[in-house]
Amino acid sequence: MRKIKSIIFTIISVFIITVSAFASNITVKLNGETMQFNQNPIIMNDRVMVPMRGIFESLGYSVNWNEENQSVVANKDNITINLRVGSAIANVNGEKYTLDSPPVIVNGNTMVPVRFISDQSGATVEWNDSTKTVYISNQYSFSVEEASKSVVQLNTNLMQGSGIMIGDGIIATNRHVIKNAGYVKVLFSDYTTYSGDVRVIGFDEALDIAILKIDKTGNNYLQMANSDNVSVGDKVTAIGSPMGRFNVVTTGIVTGKAPNLIVTSAKIQQGSSGGVLLNNSGNVIGMTFSYDSGNNYFSIPSNDIKAVALDKNLTLDEYRHYEDIVKTPENFKVTKTDKGVDLYWEPIYDVDGYYVYMSNTIDGVYTETMNPITDSYKWYWGYPKSFGIRTKSDFKTYVKIATLKDGVLSELSQPIELVY
Repeated sequence: MRKIKSIIFTIISVFIITVSAFASNITVKLNGETMQFNQNPIIMNDRVMVPMRGIFESLGYSVNWNEENQSVVANKDNITINLRVGSAIANVNGEKYTLDSPPVIVNGNTMVPVRFISDQSGATVEWNDSTKTVYISNQYSFSVEEASKSVVQLNTNLMQGSGIMIGDGIIATNRHVIKNAGYVKVLFSDYTTYSGDVRVIGFDEALDIAILKIDKTGNNYLQMANSDNVSVGDKVTAIGSPMGRFNVVTTGIVTGKAPNLIVTSAKIQQGSSGGVLLNNSGNVIGMTFSYDSGNNYFSIPSNDIKAVALDKNLTLDEYRHYEDIVKTPENFKVTKTDKGVDLYWEPIYDVDGYYVYMSNTIDGVYTETMNPITDSYKWYWGYPKSFGIRTKSDFKTYVKIATLKDGVLSELSQPIELVY
């Protein structure tokens, strides 16, 4: 047993020396102020690592270090982060995350990845490669605490989601959060719960929007901004209840825009559906609803929410039996690339897929196009493209798209010209 311990110690020592060799002149700034550490930051696996206690305490955490198992537990408000030296698995409120760079010990200091810690704290992190500077900001031009009072958690007999108070007693959420629900319980920021009557006063099935009305007034609510004014690069804040963690705040920037879609780097997870996306003034620019494996986080623009007609008054039971016709895809965007042509259309929620029909002429016969990935005629929506043709030869073709839901196809879209 003593020999095994000796071997392990030797391996760890070599690892620490190797890591130390990558130390460089890195600056970390928090809200514009340069942070001072008793050990210089290092770069490991393309990730900036900083002393554990320095970064945690600067972001408002209390820190407990366990020397015996080389682990740290950091607590702040409703966030608990567990890390262990040498382990690539981090634990945040019981949820596991895989780290690109696990914590290491350098010159007696436990070093942790600064971006992971900052992201979990709702801070914005930017890296300037030319100056080797990390910029961290957890300051806002509005009160996040006040904004959070207008974000609620929704719990049904089927699932948990989030909601935005957009009027006194009026809640915007995703349609899939309340779909087929037998009841909806609303949890407010003061941890009071509303379990009374809930009415669906408006919805857009295709865009996954539902507007609810409750018999509780005197609520805080948020102002809706013009989402057409959102630009790529704008700083944003998302608030919701991912994995049941109430009113978690994440920040990021707008990374893309498409019809009926805002794409950001502000992280959301399951349970964030129906949460709010705020601009730098604290006004609603979107409602979070989905994400993909490429770290794209999607929101429905606020203008789409404002466009929903509030002319219904359905009980949850009536809403469960209310069916719309299958919507035809629209708002197409054609992009020419160096590999071919890509086609994008606005996402339609809760459908089984799409069929793509092609013709050599605009008025010709359109035939179904096989999807080589699924080995079927079914295609799926994607960002930033839903369908593409890969070729470097000159061509012109026309396509029409139909939506498939519950075995029923929508009408075909208007013809879209694809030219390379």
